[in-house]
Amino acid sequence: MNQTCTSSHTVALMDSHPLTLFGLSTLIKSVDKNCEISLRELSLVKMFDALMYLSVDILVTDLQSADETFQEGIDCLLRINARFPAMNIVVYTSCHDSNILRRLLDHYNISVIARGESLADTQKFFKQAFEQQRVLSPKICSDLARINESYQFSPARLTRSELDVLRYMYNGKDLQNIARIKQLSIKTISAHKCNAMRKLDISSDSELFLQLNHIFN
Repeated sequence: MNQTCTSSHTVALMDSHPLTLFGLSTLIKSVDKNCEISLRELSLVKMFDALMYLSVDILVTDLQSADETFQEGIDCLLRINARFPAMNIVVYTSCHDSNILRRLLDHYNISVIARGESLADTQKFFKQAFEQQRVLSPKICSDLARINESYQFSPARLTRSELDVLRYMYNGKDLQNIARIKQLSIKTISAHKCNAMRKLDISSDSELFLQLNHIFN
């Protein structure tokens, strides 16, 4: 089942296995046949160095390589994210450690897709991520749910304006973008976000985004 995006992207790929890189290339071409895969590397450290000399729109990467642990890989990935904040990052990983995965949740330009989802779902998730939607695939959500399994999300406590702001945040918009879309001041948008978090007894953006999956995913 081939699906195509309406715009092309420049893409960088990282995986420590050459055959997996080939498979990723095929998968990506199935969702964006016009994209240009301009960079392939076998580790995140090498990717970081290469990105200093080549501009890309999207990085598709695992969280580790043959020479990197998950912890080392995610540290390097977050350095890449800090150095290139406009880059859209798609993590395609077999990591199921919620303590590692939760470090990605505060970064709205990072989507996380588990290896092992169905091919049709994986294509759908990549298409959404390439369209700059924030994606956490079901297996990733299941892993992250272990952070606080007893928490019950209650959207009924929110006003329509607060819920709208959270929906835009879930879809990858920052407060400035939301203010422009809603034609409101950023102070008003920030107040809606803070009020929603207070009502839901949530203290961090990572916890907020995790819970939003229960109503928006």
